[in-house]
Amino acid sequence: MKDNTSGTHKPVIFYIDPQSMSNLAVYDYNLLEEIKDFDIHYICSVHLDHEVNQNHTFHKLFRYNHLSNPLLKACSYVLTYLKILFLIRSLKPKLIHVQWFRLQYFDYVFFKIAKWLFGFKMLYTAHNILPLNTGNKYAMLFHKIYHMTDHIIVHSADTKRQLEEMFALARNTISVIHHGYLQLNYNSEKLAAEAPTYRQKYPFEGKTVFTSLGFQIAYKGSDIIANVWASTPQLNQNPHCLLVLVGKNHEIDYSQLSQYHNVIIDDRRISNEEYHYILSHSSVYLMPYRKASFSQSGALMTAIAEKTPALVTRVGGLAEPLELADIGWIIEEDINENNLRNALLHIMKHPEEITKKKSDEQAWEIVQQYYDWHRISLYTQELYHQIIN
Repeated sequence: MKDNTSGTHKPVIFYIDPQSMSNLAVYDYNLLEEIKDFDIHYICSVHLDHEVNQNHTFHKLFRYNHLSNPLLKACSYVLTYLKILFLIRSLKPKLIHVQWFRLQYFDYVFFKIAKWLFGFKMLYTAHNILPLNTGNKYAMLFHKIYHMTDHIIVHSADTKRQLEEMFALARNTISVIHHGYLQLNYNSEKLAAEAPTYRQKYPFEGKTVFTSLGFQIAYKGSDIIANVWASTPQLNQNPHCLLVLVGKNHEIDYSQLSQYHNVIIDDRRISNEEYHYILSHSSVYLMPYRKASFSQSGALMTAIAEKTPALVTRVGGLAEPLELADIGWIIEEDINENNLRNALLHIMKHPEEITKKKSDEQAWEIVQQYYDWHRISLYTQELYHQIIN
């Protein structure tokens, strides 16, 4: 880590990620790894749980992440941005690149005033067009945010098109820079020590394993998965297949699945070691997402790193990797119980497709090269040059 007081002739850039933990921290690390032309100041969480880029300066400031009281979380977040304001005044960044807004009305006012006071350029990565599960509640606010921002990064051409249409944005203010594939950061020794426990908990051997990991929530189609499994005897009565739903549950009713012996449900956030174990032993990663405002899925990028085939819908950028090479299945129609059921039954009737997709090293190499972080990081550096100049 660089000394914050060290001199440099490189233009100063602030990279701000209030949520810099787990996969989001991996994303930040990889995105910034090849950026050498600028003096990067990475403003992140005190709970950052990934190795750091030694070429950059780190300011671990955000403390709100592990607070449970909403008022305390908001106060902590606001106080952190007041500290950032003093950093802006002191270091005079040419560009501020923001990854996430967590207190959107405050964020808008803060950057509106700060841009006026200090004259920096602003870049925003729209991982989601609007905050997930909020409908159009924030549409007017984000219209103001997007027009205040000097440039926007999205992860798919479809998201760029949606932004242009929804918010009347000029094409040259939006750049498509893909989300790289995510190699899970886990402790191999800890994984080896816990593997016997996992093998006992997850009876995967000899079964077709359909998996959904992470937040279980409506936009991911978690309720549709549950309804289809509960209403399809060819699935719920089949001893040769297994449904694994592991992750924090956000108001999804899984009670209808309690009577079936080939379902594993665990309503908690799991370690990276357990995540890796489940994903690497899964046959198919289920992503029957509804239409939502996300640009790309970190979960899909993790499945690509683990070479686990995925079943996806054509929303956001989900289908894009599967169009590069045969690494999964695409549900072309808007997701509903009938077309998800048909897809699952097709896979069960054709297990050779799973084997073929899992073992096709050339296909995985094509996709991983396309979503390679080295290239993505250099694209981001070039965009920094274009915005500043």
